[in-house]
Amino acid sequence: MIYKYRNYQKGKELLIAMGDNRSSKNNSDKKIDLDFILELLKKETQIPKIQGLSSDIYKKIAQLIKELSIQKYEDLELEVHNELIRLLILSTKSLIELRTHKLLENSYGKYLSYYFLSTDDYSKLTDEEKYIFEEERKVSQRKDLIIQSLVDGNVKNLDSISRIIRSKMIIIRFLESTDQFMGVDMAKYGPFIKEDIAILPFENARSLIERKVALEINDLRFHVKET
Repeated sequence: MIYKYRNYQKGKELLIAMGDNRSSKNNSDKKIDLDFILELLKKETQIPKIQGLSSDIYKKIAQLIKELSIQKYEDLELEVHNELIRLLILSTKSLIELRTHKLLENSYGKYLSYYFLSTDDYSKLTDEEKYIFEEERKVSQRKDLIIQSLVDGNVKNLDSISRIIRSKMIIIRFLESTDQFMGVDMAKYGPFIKEDIAILPFENARSLIERKVALEINDLRFHVKET
């Protein structure tokens, strides 16, 4: 069946309806569409603290975008379809960035030198936002550790930090052949050919990635716990 769109709003409503057919059996769920996301974004700009969101809100949005992305359209239908997906992504990205900014702005403790959230505020975060917050908190704590070590003249701490970064290993995939080289740990690596996978010292891997000789592979199975 070929749909004729009189304007963007009509097209948006049609595409949203098609995208929401999957949830018709569960009317208790709040319909996730562009208008709903924009309403969340609007509310987020109007209040000083972050608002509580459904814990699976981002998963539902991702599912909607996925389902819309695999649908096929032509001509004007395709233009409206692509514009809807673009707006869904843009509004969701803006929501995440705004909430993250407010989260960090409001959580830098008066008595603690790193990011800290009350139990109430923390409960309003989705798992994805908790993931962001915990990483930001680690960055803040590391910065404070270095500054405090400098102030205290604690060379031992700074030496320990140097050992950690120099011993850090990451996984990379080679995009082209590379001759054997000496790592920062004085070990020999290679030679490698295109598509080889290797675990290398961070400093060496960073150089290869920057030169577009290799790509980093994120694999939690190989992450080394820092001590």
